[in-house]
Amino acid sequence: MVADAYDIRTALPRPLRVLMVSAELAPFARAGGLGDVIQGLSRALGAMGVEIVVVSPLHGSAVAQELPTLRPWPRPLWVALGGDVREVGVLETITAGDVRVLLLDCPSLFRRAGIYGDDSGAYPDNDLRFAVLSAAALQAAESVWDGPPDVLHAHDWHAALAIAYARLSDQVEWRKAASVFTIHNLSFQGVYPTSRASTLGLPDSVLHEDGVCHEHQLNFLKAGIAYADRVTTVSRTYAQEVLRPGQGSGLEAALAARSTRLVGITNGIDTASWDPSRDRALAARYDAIDPSGRQACRSALAAELGLDTSGNAPIIGVVSRLIPQKGIDMLADMLPALVAEGMRFAIVAFGDPELERRIAQMAARWPTRVAFRPVFGDPIARRVYAGADIFAMPSRFEPCGLGQQYAMRYGSVPVVSAVGGLVDTVEQVDESAGTGTGFRFDPVTPEAMADALRRAVACRRDEPLWSRIVRNCLLHDRSWDVSARQYFALYRSLAGAPPRPSLPPPTAVGSASP
Repeated sequence: MVADAYDIRTALPRPLRVLMVSAELAPFARAGGLGDVIQGLSRALGAMGVEIVVVSPLHGSAVAQELPTLRPWPRPLWVALGGDVREVGVLETITAGDVRVLLLDCPSLFRRAGIYGDDSGAYPDNDLRFAVLSAAALQAAESVWDGPPDVLHAHDWHAALAIAYARLSDQVEWRKAASVFTIHNLSFQGVYPTSRASTLGLPDSVLHEDGVCHEHQLNFLKAGIAYADRVTTVSRTYAQEVLRPGQGSGLEAALAARSTRLVGITNGIDTASWDPSRDRALAARYDAIDPSGRQACRSALAAELGLDTSGNAPIIGVVSRLIPQKGIDMLADMLPALVAEGMRFAIVAFGDPELERRIAQMAARWPTRVAFRPVFGDPIARRVYAGADIFAMPSRFEPCGLGQQYAMRYGSVPVVSAVGGLVDTVEQVDESAGTGTGFRFDPVTPEAMADALRRAVACRRDEPLWSRIVRNCLLHDRSWDVSARQYFALYRSLAGAPPRPSLPPPTAVGSASP
């Protein structure tokens, strides 16, 4: 738990001001869970009375939408980095929770087909793109508040330089501003040659292992870890895991050095947007009081995907990206055996072309037993959550995970690996007591995953017990309220509470300069 020792209300005659910086913000742009998290957390904090401003790029995906509520600022920002000055427009809107959203419009950098890359891979100038996001966010905050916020909250490597720029600022107010850096996934760090430092406005004095460098390269994520007042991860268990040898993606030492300032706060979900009692994407509405609509959703999903559920065959749902982290390759390895045992699979996933090909081949071989849709997101994902009996999430590691939380919200019982946020959000079923919300497996192997699925299928044969487990899922509170209160307590403990950590020293042994 986050200590709640500092009462901001006794120090400030106004609401707490928080600047949140992120590369994604749903519904304007999302490539995975980050956009959903920023939307849900900012709404919850706004509803609690925090004066929150979210700054994110105006990506091409947002430009393609109809955004009539966006109001352009009369004057652009002028962002100077590395001797170059860029014009950045600002479009503003207000979202639920009284969240003020500022979308940065720099067409040459942000108005692209993808958020991070295209079919050729990551954009080679992502370092510059997100440096501009970070620098422009600070300028935008000054226009909103005539100075820095009480707390600067940056998310993942894309926004990490916002904290570094604040610490390097000529303005003492920015150097003193409290800062929080949230790591959503350590696997993505933003690593670039140190020769790019001048272009990004980073002085030679910070090009060392105590500053913005790791293993003689610029590392955006490392910069956020080094300069933030507090570093948070998106679940309690993940905060412990990243300190273990081999589990910190090479940054174990940097994280260990900040371990007293490392906090795990488990993500919630937006229960207003994800609500089976009001979801128009579903064939029927339902809730914990009357869950009977799930049967109609199950029948509709089977019909939509062409699955044969005669004999009450269980439907296993999967909604995922096809990347090594998510472990769907392990599921593909076991699919022939599990299909032979009578399981049906509804798989909505995209990513690795070879894995897509493998799953598509099995779907073609067993068209009434395996359905595969290589797409991303709504609305079919919602129908899988509502219509599947069991939800499989065999991640090799998982900072938090949203899929298992959406599944429980819709009454699909999760089968998950015992890692990271999956441990914190899924309570192991105790069949004798009728408690729990899902099935966890350890070690993370194809065989252990298959055994966990078999346990879930066997449990489902006991209809009264299964109904209790489904009801446990539907009743479990996964809203942002608890998590947002922990962030609010963290903000309050920082804002105005001296001293601020000093900037890492300008010179250090082991300089990363080329």
